[in-house]
Amino acid sequence: MFLKGLLLIANLVGGFVASSTYVVIKIPKLTNLSKKLNLFKMPIGLVVLVISIVNIFNFWAEKYPKLSLLAGLLTGLILSVDLLNKVEIDDETKTKLFSLANKLQIPVGLVSLFIGLVWIVWKLTGIISYIL
Repeated sequence: MFLKGLLLIANLVGGFVASSTYVVIKIPKLTNLSKKLNLFKMPIGLVVLVISIVNIFNFWAEKYPKLSLLAGLLTGLILSVDLLNKVEIDDETKTKLFSLANKLQIPVGLVSLFIGLVWIVWKLTGIISYIL
């Protein structure tokens, strides 16, 4: 249960970082937060990717939200795409991968952000209904 919650929080943070250019256009007050988080874009992406990979090993153990796992993997890969600069591959392939990551960054980020927000609302309503 802890790893599933960690994955959903990683989806929330990674989704915000990935879709921050779109989110800031809609909510300008988040500009400073977006700038601060974008400084750590690659480390956040690596953490999201590692959490998602660790969760793959727990995938068969219990009922798992497959969409959040897929969103976490894609978000982690997209945010850590800058690691390709440290790998020896030809420039044409690098260009294609960077282009694909840029095209998918905002949609995948929005899906991850949505999954994280839905999870928080679901947990809060469960807590609120328990208290009432």
